[in-house]
Amino acid sequence: MKIRLLISAIAAAALTACGGGSSDTQSSAPSTPSTPGTPATTIAGTAAVGSALPNATVQAKCANGSGTATTAADGTFTISIPDATRPCVLSVTTPDGTILHSVVEAGTGTTAAANITPLTELITASIAGGSTQDFFNSFDAQAQAKLTTDGVATAVESVKLILSGTVDLAGVDPLKGTLVAAHGDTPGNALDQKLDTLGAALESSQTSLSQLSAAVASNSGSAAGVQTILQPASATCATFRSGKYQKVGLTANSVQRFTIDAVKLTQTNDTTGAVEQFQANDTQACRFGNTDARLLVSKSGIGLERRNGPSSLVIPDQTIPLSEITGDWIAMGFERPEGGGTLAPGLIKFTVDSTGKFASGADCGLSGCSPWPAEDLPVVSVNADGGFNVTDSTGTARAFAFKGVDGGVAVVIVHKGGFMIAKRPTPRGLPAVGAVNAYWDAVININGGTEISEYSNTVTSVDTAANTYTRQRNDGRVDLWHNNMPSDGLRYRPAAPNAAEVIGMNVANTGLTVAISVNPANSFYDISVDRP
Repeated sequence: MKIRLLISAIAAAALTACGGGSSDTQSSAPSTPSTPGTPATTIAGTAAVGSALPNATVQAKCANGSGTATTAADGTFTISIPDATRPCVLSVTTPDGTILHSVVEAGTGTTAAANITPLTELITASIAGGSTQDFFNSFDAQAQAKLTTDGVATAVESVKLILSGTVDLAGVDPLKGTLVAAHGDTPGNALDQKLDTLGAALESSQTSLSQLSAAVASNSGSAAGVQTILQPASATCATFRSGKYQKVGLTANSVQRFTIDAVKLTQTNDTTGAVEQFQANDTQACRFGNTDARLLVSKSGIGLERRNGPSSLVIPDQTIPLSEITGDWIAMGFERPEGGGTLAPGLIKFTVDSTGKFASGADCGLSGCSPWPAEDLPVVSVNADGGFNVTDSTGTARAFAFKGVDGGVAVVIVHKGGFMIAKRPTPRGLPAVGAVNAYWDAVININGGTEISEYSNTVTSVDTAANTYTRQRNDGRVDLWHNNMPSDGLRYRPAAPNAAEVIGMNVANTGLTVAISVNPANSFYDISVDRP
């Protein structure tokens, strides 16, 4: 069979060199002339999305050489590329305009198998670590260097881990496995049915393949950030998805675990078994409940809930390893003094080492930071009920990490004295003039009560030299913001008419923004939830 395939490939190359054509269902178009006596490399596979992709053009680029082929009615294709040097990357466009990609690892053989499906698109995204289309378009030495045998195998295993619980790929090779795609009266085989399962999951979660591909490309390490967006979503809020959640009472030092069915809009308390029904708002997507008891869901799926005054964050329960908590953090807190009293805002910086020990910590302000004594530095450890424990001489706090689709991690810490929300101190970029944002604004007072308002604002000017920008709120208020002040990842707004002096912070890519007041005579903690 290999000899016959090789002879066919040589014959096809010879026909091309002489100006001949291929069959009606498959064609090849090498970009470089054949060297006499040098066998062509053939790449064969099936293009499918659960059903076959017939009459579609498959393109292949190799380290040396390129070619095209047209798929047959069953989605199969064979590309013959004279003098090709592997590795290679492939693409095909589906009827709805989606571009799928696949890869062939480096090697010296003259035959290779490469299916092109949504699964191989995810594998390519994992390898690329960015846009798969950019990876295909450039396919330079840097891109080619990623397509080693080990690199491809690692990407395949990463995608299997990400899809575990959604698509069972145990023992399956999405790239090279035999794929019989459904077409006409012919049903698809087991691998094709995996594509159907993935398609159904994307539909129920209201996640597009391009969104999933981008998330796979951006995430390394734990798969929790991507797995969250594959759960079934609410009909009125694409980011409110089914699964386990931790409800963290910010000023009440309470933690409850719930199972949410976003399709039926119910939540079940995992401890008591009590079931509660959500009521979707008639006019606002991602808002549930009435005026007094509201759940507002951000673009990441984290929700802010207010009941009878106090606020909670409702956080998708993710398993994040301790290794992804190590490093530098900046946090904004709202905490009571150790002797009791009312809540007061604070800016905190800390570093966690590889063992979970705080290597340093400091209370900060506009003019600098005061380091914590060594004996006050806590230790982070995994909590069997979810999240982490943060333990120091005064007791143990609970901490919950959330990983977004961009791989960014945020942490919420709650304890008997209050709470803090932390992110990595990544420098902020300036927004674009004309950018508009609508949001719910929750202001927590010194006694823990919360008032919620609704606003939108528009960026009206940007000064790149001063690293500042202005924006106008829909009620006419104009704010001036200083970017990366007092330190990277933060922003500062001086006092102005109807605007308090604050330090603000976007919480990774969660759709949450927090701010703390600077004037001790007017203390508050602000949490904004971007509206969809």
